Amino acid sequence: MSRYTMCVTCACGAKYERGEVRLPIRDIGIQECNHCGDVIERWHGKVVPIFRFVSAPQSKKVSAA
Repeated sequence: MSRYTMCVTCACGAKYERGEVRLPIRDIGIQECNHCGDVIERWHGKVVPIFRFVSAPQSKKVSAA
């Protein structure tokens, strides 16, 4: 069982909770942002991060001129 221990914010502003789990074998992977597709984290090992999406980036209001 994992516990989310920290908050991670992508460059686009999307927010995630981050935790870690220990696997019986090594794993290689990446976590991409659900909103923009940028890579948030890469890993290789038995202790791997897990992410839970919290919120999308706030959209900027554009005024019509």
